[in-house]
Amino acid sequence: MVKGKYATAVKLLILSPYLILIYILQSTVFTELTLFGAKPMLLAVAAVGIAIFRGRVEGGVFGLFAGMFMDMSYNQPTIEFTLILTFTGILLGALSDTVLVRGFPSYLLCSALQLVICSGAQLLVMAVTQSIPMPAMLPEALRQTAYSLILSLPFYYISRFLTRII
Repeated sequence: MVKGKYATAVKLLILSPYLILIYILQSTVFTELTLFGAKPMLLAVAAVGIAIFRGRVEGGVFGLFAGMFMDMSYNQPTIEFTLILTFTGILLGALSDTVLVRGFPSYLLCSALQLVICSGAQLLVMAVTQSIPMPAMLPEALRQTAYSLILSLPFYYISRFLTRII
């Protein structure tokens, strides 16, 4: 356990390799491992795990950087994922500090909500910028959400493990 004046900064530095590894996996490996054409949002589910197990400060900062990496990963011209993951990191962290039980059911539910929000934002941006009708994109968004949710299981255990060692 890291303690002291700069504990939060040290903990976030320790989480940096984890964040970079997830970014590399999402940007390289899982762009080739599509499921019915859908690519998972690994950074979104990892941000949920850190927020639930580390709290609002570390969840918000991790969400900020995870969102920036996610925007880069999807080649988005906007900062939609940066804003979404930062806000949800702070919100979920605050909820986990107060009323949310830090367990798998809470993590799975919050991951599902996070993925629906991220997919909805992606649909909205594509509908506005590329004039693609939202109903035409909905099946792919559902596949992406389901694929990401399936892959969220390892991130629960990794987040819980990282919480215990730092």
